[in-house]
Amino acid sequence: MKANGFTRLVRGSILVATACLLIGCATVEKRADLTYQRATDVRGGSGEIYLAKPVIDVQFGRMPGRTVLGSVRNTGTQIVTTDDISDWIMGALSDELYHAGYEIRTVPTLPVDTSRGVLVWVKGLSADQADKGLILTTSTGMELSAEIWKDGGLSKTLTVKVGSQDEGMDRSGKPVTAALQKTLQSAMTQLLPGIVDAL
Repeated sequence: MKANGFTRLVRGSILVATACLLIGCATVEKRADLTYQRATDVRGGSGEIYLAKPVIDVQFGRMPGRTVLGSVRNTGTQIVTTDDISDWIMGALSDELYHAGYEIRTVPTLPVDTSRGVLVWVKGLSADQADKGLILTTSTGMELSAEIWKDGGLSKTLTVKVGSQDEGMDRSGKPVTAALQKTLQSAMTQLLPGIVDAL
């Protein structure tokens, strides 16, 4: 009887330890910062334009104070950011449009009768990694749709879909941060000429 009870105790302890390990793995996080440096040299803009806060049209995983962008494949590690995605994209676009020659007025939403304005929809955003032994592959993707409004009506919609894939040995969040910045720079490089032409 004692042996049977001891066996149950050992089995129970193993189950608890296994559960703790699994829970621990599931909560491992790798943090990426959302940064940006101007990437275009588009000119020809002038006058005032309204830039609305981008609309997030993606279902992200959420945790308190954090957004889940992706994961490290076949591990319990999630790639997260504590930064605001809308603010990140709005800041990048505002910087690029300002250097293109516009006076930027940022607003929560476009005024109904706006003379010239831009509203971006974030249709896709991801950051994932694959662990291949010594090498870690970082893949990012982004889809943005930019609405150009003139004289109170929608004038044109531009859509870009970009991504990047990089390999390295750094297992911190820095490669994800760099890849996300490069992906947004690529999106801005494709969007800016069309936005300036449409405005």
